[in-house]
Amino acid sequence: MLNRLRLYSGLILFVFVVGHFLNHMLGLISLDVMNQATSFFIDPWHSFIGTVLLVGGFALHAGIALWALWKKRTLRMPVSELLQLTLGLLAPVLLAAHIIGTRGLAEISGFDPSYSSTLNVLWVAAPWRGIMQAIALVVIWTHACIGLNTWLRSKPGYIQFQSVAFAFAIAFPTLALAGFVSAGLKVRELAATPGWLKTMGAEVYYEPWMTPYVVETETIVQITVIALITSVLLLRILRIRIRAWKKTPKIYYSPNNRIAELTPDATLLESIRAVGIPHASVCGGKGRCSTCRVRIGKGLENLADASDDERQVLARVTQSPSVRLACQLRPTSDIEVTALVRADASPEEAVKRPGYRQGREMSAAFLFVDLRGSTKLCEERLPFDVVFVLNQFFAELSLALKETNGHYAQFNGDGLMAIYGLESGPEAGCLEAIQGATAMARRISELNGRLRDELGHDLEIGIGIHAGEAIIGSMGPPQSPIVSALGDTVNIAARLESQTKELGAQLVISVSTAEKSGKDLSAFSRHTVQVKGRDKALDVYAVGRLDQISTPS
Repeated sequence: MLNRLRLYSGLILFVFVVGHFLNHMLGLISLDVMNQATSFFIDPWHSFIGTVLLVGGFALHAGIALWALWKKRTLRMPVSELLQLTLGLLAPVLLAAHIIGTRGLAEISGFDPSYSSTLNVLWVAAPWRGIMQAIALVVIWTHACIGLNTWLRSKPGYIQFQSVAFAFAIAFPTLALAGFVSAGLKVRELAATPGWLKTMGAEVYYEPWMTPYVVETETIVQITVIALITSVLLLRILRIRIRAWKKTPKIYYSPNNRIAELTPDATLLESIRAVGIPHASVCGGKGRCSTCRVRIGKGLENLADASDDERQVLARVTQSPSVRLACQLRPTSDIEVTALVRADASPEEAVKRPGYRQGREMSAAFLFVDLRGSTKLCEERLPFDVVFVLNQFFAELSLALKETNGHYAQFNGDGLMAIYGLESGPEAGCLEAIQGATAMARRISELNGRLRDELGHDLEIGIGIHAGEAIIGSMGPPQSPIVSALGDTVNIAARLESQTKELGAQLVISVSTAEKSGKDLSAFSRHTVQVKGRDKALDVYAVGRLDQISTPS
């Protein structure tokens, strides 16, 4: 709820800032247009509803920021988050005089400020305040843009417009500053005109006591803000010192194999960051994306149940009760966690719906193909010739996979593993695997025709196919992972490929897989084989020549 209130109050303030900046831009046209436009951009915020929204939004946003600073159990955070927090806390200090000198005076007296009177202060009476105002403009806009980007980058439609948003974020305040400078220079010219200052002061009902009042009140506000921030920081230090005396539970973090103490009352994400472990969090730890998700091992039973918001986010990526959002957990006992997303996760990874690539148990068909006589091939030929032949061999296998919706998953020197049914489903995958096997045999036969004069003998292949449940996901080094599979089903498919030698067949496929495919293979010899590593025997079909299978429809 606090995150939502922080977001909504921030959006209210952002709308006010955008209108203010648009009014600034009109200074590029003229000072008169700038003054006239306040009735559209500024005056609505002086109404009862506008005042409640603006003052309430500011108080809520600032209060939640201080509360968040207190609640954070570590100030270790990404640079963007630290910058956003720092700029947000700095804004009231920079804006104190401007708020008091415009809205504050208007509320307690008959003062009716205009751009002319404000710019006179900033460009004529106290130019250094004009510099501070320009700095404040950049500070507020940068703070707002970081917050908006953090919120929006977990939204699917935002990523493709991110470059446009960045250009807008640069151009918008630049034009506002240009209007501010243009109007300021005009006021400097007018201030040199005899009588202009007196006339302008009378128009806004300025009185001499107002200037010292603004200065004195500004000092009080600035001291109060700084005291509040300092108090929170000092109390944080005191809390850390007190709890350092107590024995704290530990985090057992993988894949870094790190053991560290949990920060008391902190979220798991804060505890991980507190010890300097990089961990993904695209939304900044606000529970809006799923990139900080972890798999909980030991300690799962001691965690509080997931909130409705956390369940809604996790439902997009998993149904496993052991997967939780690190930014939403506050563990109080020893806990084993495994990061499920790379620490350098991009916004794209926050918005995509992770299917099998992120790791899941699913049913599919697995095909293993192996080149017969590869050892003899290596003995008879020069290394260059061997590489040439193997490249031709794998090129044909690759084309066969492509035309039958097969996914290359593993390479073992003279053969490969393919997965079928990742997108089409297990039944269709079984049929596609048979189609893939026949396509491979056909293409290798054509390759033999092209290389017969060079080889002197044909290349022969053996293929094993089995379908069932397996763990499928993106595996391997972070820079070059591939989608592969692990499990008993995969091992059986590999063993069936080995059975092709024993049964003198090009293809050995489990009967259950053939039945799932809807392809009638009952004309081929049926065998019961004992697969290594499996207690129960398996019924299979042995297809002597793959060209004997009619082309699947």
